[in-house]
Amino acid sequence: MGSAVKVPPLGFAGLLSITLIAGFTLLSPLPIRAQEQSQPDGLDGLQPSGQSNETLTLPTPMERGATSPSQPTSQSSPQPEAVDPGSDPEDLRRLAADSTLLSMEAGQRLVQEAKESAAAQQYEPAVSKLQQSREIFNQLSNFHQQLYTSFTGIDNRIANSHRTLAAETAQMRDEASYELALVHSAQNQADLAVPLLIQIVGSQQPTRELGRQAYQLLGDIGFVEIVAEPTPSDPDATSEVTPEVAPEVTPEEPRPTAQQTGLLSMAAANGLMEEARQSASAEQYEQAVDKLQRSREIFNQLSNFYQQLFTSFSGIDNATAETHRNLAAETAEMRDLATYELALVHRVQNQPALAVPLLVQIIRSQQPTRELGKKAYEQLWELGFVDSPYPGGRQSSSGVQ
Repeated sequence: MGSAVKVPPLGFAGLLSITLIAGFTLLSPLPIRAQEQSQPDGLDGLQPSGQSNETLTLPTPMERGATSPSQPTSQSSPQPEAVDPGSDPEDLRRLAADSTLLSMEAGQRLVQEAKESAAAQQYEPAVSKLQQSREIFNQLSNFHQQLYTSFTGIDNRIANSHRTLAAETAQMRDEASYELALVHSAQNQADLAVPLLIQIVGSQQPTRELGRQAYQLLGDIGFVEIVAEPTPSDPDATSEVTPEVAPEVTPEEPRPTAQQTGLLSMAAANGLMEEARQSASAEQYEQAVDKLQRSREIFNQLSNFYQQLFTSFSGIDNATAETHRNLAAETAEMRDLATYELALVHRVQNQPALAVPLLVQIIRSQQPTRELGKKAYEQLWELGFVDSPYPGGRQSSSGVQ
């Protein structure tokens, strides 16, 4: 058997050592817990020795720079009033308007940047920014118009506010459109400038400044012929000004006409028709179809543009309105003629399914009483689409030269 270990009796010093160790073991966890609680608020170490454990609790609002809750004051009691300046509703609304693309500020900023680019002859970025600004202003105008309609009869104050904003953003849209037309004109791209200017005249009316500027630019690029007339505000202008204004447009120095403005012109469309006829004579039908389709599109665009100008000037300047009405009818006639020749090419290709819709369109546009309408109906009869010829059609058509 092993011998028992004999433990010597503890003296006074041993008892004192055990007591101190036990006391240290019981007291040491307190500062550790206090340290763990204090670390989320940014405290990295323990408090200096000699301080009580109570000082290791979370920092008070006073230590964070706020008023101590234990000392209530008139400023600390209504806590919601201490609002950060950045959270003010008006500031937030303005911040939202400045930071979004769908805002008047964003559109105006793009217009300004585009003007700077155009001044430096950097036309591509100018065109891109002006197109973006037009889209923004147009969307804003439509949205405010919808809100105006929604609130009409419910809250007239809000409705009128949105009506005003719709008009204001529409004005900015037209101004951006005019700037874009100027850039296209500077690039010798009248085909792109003319549709924009037509839209401005229709939106602004010729009586407003921007509408007059847009129509004047149409004259400068040769799409319309502007004849100076006395203003109605001067009753004595008729007898005095008219003889002086007439010599400005003389046969020796004519103003450029719409036939000289590029692809969007009667000259360009007529040229395509002539090329199509030559291609058809050479049995190059695909080329003939392509050129006739392009010719139809140009004539149709021209007719629509002149019709819009006629509407804009009706009741304002009847002489100018009548001029555009005649041009609209003339280009519509040329469109139908190109359509008729396109139908003939489709018939030669044995494609009646493509020819019939074109012939029906001609009859609707020209009416069966006009010569081109009669010819279109005769083609429908020869294709077998209708059962009977136009009454007296063969006798009348045989006499057509």
